[in-house]
Amino acid sequence: MTISWIQAILLGIFASLSSMPGMGGSSIGNYTLGRPLVGGLISGLILGDVTTGIMVGVALQVVYIALVTPGGTVSADVRAISYIGIPLSILFVHANNITGEAAIAAAAAPIGAAVGTIGTVLFYGTATMNLLWQHIGWKAVEEGNFKKTLRSGLGLPMDFSLPLLLPSNYDYHQIR
Repeated sequence: MTISWIQAILLGIFASLSSMPGMGGSSIGNYTLGRPLVGGLISGLILGDVTTGIMVGVALQVVYIALVTPGGTVSADVRAISYIGIPLSILFVHANNITGEAAIAAAAAPIGAAVGTIGTVLFYGTATMNLLWQHIGWKAVEEGNFKKTLRSGLGLPMDFSLPLLLPSNYDYHQIR
């Protein structure tokens, strides 16, 4: 089993819908689409294996069931768990011919937890870098250089994020 470009784009769209207030909203996006149980269903539908998607989603929902975000804090990136960790877990289950609910749950939980931790670190890394751009923007406002202000709000964050968006086509068994 591999993930096609179309499937990756669909997973990316749902990851965006689950996190962007303007697209899915907090109630629909973060607290519904972003949760592992719903993410497992959607990932399973996209990847063509709803049963495994739901089993992986349930296993990860149990781990993150008590996750709340008071005051906007991010203790774990459930969006990364739901739309990166669950598809990776489904691929891992298929690549290793893992069967049985308990075995699938045991294989999925560490992958989802690792992806959630990495997602959280990347989230806070991005937030930290955004402080730098904000500082550059405020300095430009004080100087009256509004072109530089625009660049600090749009250009610099995109330039910094571009390497993260470059596609890679790596398959577990072979490079295509």
